[in-house]
Amino acid sequence: MKSTIAVVHPYWGFWESSVPGDLRANRHKILTDALEFLSKEFNLSVSGLIATAEEGKALTRECKNVDALVVISSMAVPPATGMSFLENLPGIPVVLWALSPGDSLDEHFNHSDISTSGATVGAPMLGSALSRLNRPFDLVVSSLQTPAGITTAVRRACAAGRVRQARMVRIGEKMPGYTSVDVANEVLKSFGPTMIDIAPEELVTRSQNVENTEIAQTQIQIESEFNGVDSVDPIAMNRVIRAEIALREILKDNNANVGTINCHVRQLRPSADFGVAPCFALGRLTSAGIPWTCTGDVLTSLAMLAVKSLGHPTLYHEIEALDHENNEAILANTGEHDLGFCGTTKPELVTDVWYEHDPIKSPSTNFSIPAGPASLVGFVYAPEPRFVVAEGVFTGRRSPATGTPNAGFRFNSGPVRQAWERWARAGVIHHSAATNAHVADDIEVIARHLGASYFKV
Repeated sequence: MKSTIAVVHPYWGFWESSVPGDLRANRHKILTDALEFLSKEFNLSVSGLIATAEEGKALTRECKNVDALVVISSMAVPPATGMSFLENLPGIPVVLWALSPGDSLDEHFNHSDISTSGATVGAPMLGSALSRLNRPFDLVVSSLQTPAGITTAVRRACAAGRVRQARMVRIGEKMPGYTSVDVANEVLKSFGPTMIDIAPEELVTRSQNVENTEIAQTQIQIESEFNGVDSVDPIAMNRVIRAEIALREILKDNNANVGTINCHVRQLRPSADFGVAPCFALGRLTSAGIPWTCTGDVLTSLAMLAVKSLGHPTLYHEIEALDHENNEAILANTGEHDLGFCGTTKPELVTDVWYEHDPIKSPSTNFSIPAGPASLVGFVYAPEPRFVVAEGVFTGRRSPATGTPNAGFRFNSGPVRQAWERWARAGVIHHSAATNAHVADDIEVIARHLGASYFKV
């Protein structure tokens, strides 16, 4: 899913007498070229050249449902002009783009060129105003000829914006005693995300009311994506498909972009009416772009949302054990997945070994993540919000007997014993989000946008 941004370019007519030609038209051209470049990856909400505080405020009123704000600075402009737009959109991550018309300057560089090439004057003017308000921002300096860094910076800001403005569905109480996975709703709201509590009974009712045509369509999708569908209990498959469709409806009706569930409450997995572990459904939803966790794990849901918003697959997992001899950590879970790890390979559909003694045996998938770059991302309150990242590699190790998605992980920072100790001392809970890319630099910037701390193992 493309993120949505707003782009503004503050302008000051004070310099029009200092330059030849039409300065305003020239700045419009810079804005137009920048928008053309950014629109290749991002949706554009509003954009415009703003020359006065009134214009900035007017554009603010048109700005809705954006993940990040991009402010182009190509000239010296009083900071109040840009702030008239930004101050009415608090909390939305900001990227200042100090944008130059070209990459080189010649010996004829003069006072007029200082006016037209003033990105390194205008950007600090606005950055200083933001700093006075203790509002985080990222900064990129480049030209349109070689726009290095801007796409990455905006992608990071958008990911932070999605976390900040997250609307999280929570179904069922957290697992009894799992105090580490939760945070009080008012504390969560002070950080940004909104919690939407849904009664388990609503999920049950919605799943029972799913139309047979929807079930058939989803069944066809699953058969195209997985091998071994015939090996799974058809009653269980019917129920988990109903759960998936019901969860999609709940997300849509609540405009939510992330979720967590504890299916072990009496109304869900143990009940005769629902009677299935929805881990496979959670994986399908995560694969489609909306991360889900189990056990009511609010914190790891946000870590997964950050990773997914960067465009990477994300696996909800535990570090199950350490293989000291081979310097590996073994990752697995109870059946959640993300097909982004599989490429063109169709994984196997199997019976979930964790719940094989239930009256109805729930479906799951079983695959091993291929060798390649990897990161583990945790999110905790310890006591303030903190992201923790460990970079390393997926080793290609296969652990099919776990019965679920699995991987071997090797820390880049040293032997597995010492690295895991640093990981655990950082306050991470027993769940985290794994991905097949190195994302430490990304998460560090996301944390800064969100006012959270950051620790790299």
